[in-house]
Amino acid sequence: MSLRSTRLLTCVGLPTLAAIAALVLFELFASMLTRDSGSGSGEFLGVLLPPRQVIPAERRSSVAMDEPFGELVVQGVQITRGDLWGIMREDPNLGYVPTENSRSLNGWWRSNDLGARHDRDIGSGQAAEPGASRVLVFGESFTQGSRLPQEETWIHQMRVAYPLLDAINFGVDGYGMAQSLLRYQSVSDRTHHDAVVFVFLPTANLWRDINTIRSLAEPWDSFAVLPRYLPVTMGVELIRSPYSNVAEVFRANQKGLSSDLRSHLQRYDRFYVRELFEPTALSAHFVTGKLVAAYLGKRSVQRIRSESFYEADSEAWRTVRGIFAETAAQAQSGGIRFAVVVMPTHDDVETAIRYPEFDEHWGRMVERLRDEGLVTIDLLPDLAQVSSSLDYGYDGSHYGPVGSSHIASAVGKKLSSWMQE
Repeated sequence: MSLRSTRLLTCVGLPTLAAIAALVLFELFASMLTRDSGSGSGEFLGVLLPPRQVIPAERRSSVAMDEPFGELVVQGVQITRGDLWGIMREDPNLGYVPTENSRSLNGWWRSNDLGARHDRDIGSGQAAEPGASRVLVFGESFTQGSRLPQEETWIHQMRVAYPLLDAINFGVDGYGMAQSLLRYQSVSDRTHHDAVVFVFLPTANLWRDINTIRSLAEPWDSFAVLPRYLPVTMGVELIRSPYSNVAEVFRANQKGLSSDLRSHLQRYDRFYVRELFEPTALSAHFVTGKLVAAYLGKRSVQRIRSESFYEADSEAWRTVRGIFAETAAQAQSGGIRFAVVVMPTHDDVETAIRYPEFDEHWGRMVERLRDEGLVTIDLLPDLAQVSSSLDYGYDGSHYGPVGSSHIASAVGKKLSSWMQE
């Protein structure tokens, strides 16, 4: 062997062989430590390996809403899941809605004839109290007042403090603005009202409006295929779920992801990331390849969420603005007022205080909505002023009773002024 060949082997060949040997050893090591996760290709040191299952092979038994939530006890009472989340039923158009005329075990959650979190029936044309304006409020868990007793939710507190605002709570855990619009459409002709308000949390809501199965974007035990709106030239187009209930989802995908659902997700769910849910040349056979795919997939999800929030003309923002425009047009055609309440989470408030660039971006988002002719109430300045007193709900999430009182005061004052214009 020539000197040149020997040097080439030393400089290139031996490091390459060493790298291959290390890779083989790691592959053997990783294979030994990979555990069955029940949701795809296993789990390695806490990392779910792709390709992951979109729909589990078996549907988990439903959780009884009267079941205690861990060890949570409030004033000597064992709190249930229904107390914290409410009582829901499946719905072919929205995926799920609150059960009408329902009550949780300890009465923390109570609904009326239209499924609103309200103590009085309002259907069949029942009007608001004399002199009061009825305002229907839609949104997700921060609107619902999730994890709080009915009396401590901000909408209830606002109604008590501002009796001329007959505010009705139609918030539902896990909703996006798409479901808020569909929910409004389903009840708008069933009760008299003067105004409709959507509560919008940009960091919590934007991703939901480009997503159809919540478990693809968040570690939620949720496999309903939800409707969404798609931005088009003339506004937004409703994309309905191909299934009427979760049982259909499991039946159609029992032997693996069906071609129909795969096609639906590829077209309409931005969190159906190929690296995570479809096999590649490496992820189909090797743990190392699966780990690389998991990393790339996680980066893709992070990028999608970041772009959804920070890029003014992202698909998520175009979808939400289109939904707001559609809601405003429908409301105004019936002589109903429409407003958007932009609400920050606890983290948003703290981030805005610490990072001026975040606060500035938030302000630009709000101004963009106002420039499009939407009555927009921004709660970030109000909540930033009382940040030290913003408490949490009884499970450690969402706003607590004190934070809710601040929200009730800020929204009530601005809505009252707006309704009097």
